[in-house]
Amino acid sequence: MNEQARAAQRRSRLLLVGLAALFFGPLLLSWGYRQLGLDWYPAPRLSGVLIQPPIAVPLDTVAAIPAGRWKLVVAGPCDEACWKTLVDLRQIGRSLPRYQEALARLYVHPPGQGLSAERLEEQPGMVQFEDQNGSLLAALSDAAPPSDTAFVLVDPRNFAMLRFRKDYDPRAARKDIDHLLRRFVAN
Repeated sequence: MNEQARAAQRRSRLLLVGLAALFFGPLLLSWGYRQLGLDWYPAPRLSGVLIQPPIAVPLDTVAAIPAGRWKLVVAGPCDEACWKTLVDLRQIGRSLPRYQEALARLYVHPPGQGLSAERLEEQPGMVQFEDQNGSLLAALSDAAPPSDTAFVLVDPRNFAMLRFRKDYDPRAARKDIDHLLRRFVAN
């Protein structure tokens, strides 16, 4: 073989090795990355606070809510901040038309401190529940401290799993709720 043929053969081999490295390199890198146990996936950014572990809430006593629904629960006496939260939840529910059958809004209040009839008319589809013995309010306060919680998201099996602080952003809350419903509600 002459010198020119050897150079061509060397270039061909280098090209073959380069192509093999280009193909097998990422495979080997990802395999090694996985074998080393490295975890690079970023944690999801929730605007709400995840309740760890989820706390059971006795919502079976509320007969007005059909079974199997996700519940947005506001608890306690209703001041202006509570009313703003109820309006925001109504808007969030309206902005998720695909999931309106899977979502319920619930306002739980102590005896004698419910919404007036005019205010209740402004909240179509919301269930108002007067907690006579205080067990539901106590369970909700165990799941989320009332001093810093605007509302709680309860799953279909009645576990409080996500709470939103009083200074929540309605758009971010809608995004969280949409993300959860998209993952867990079958259409």
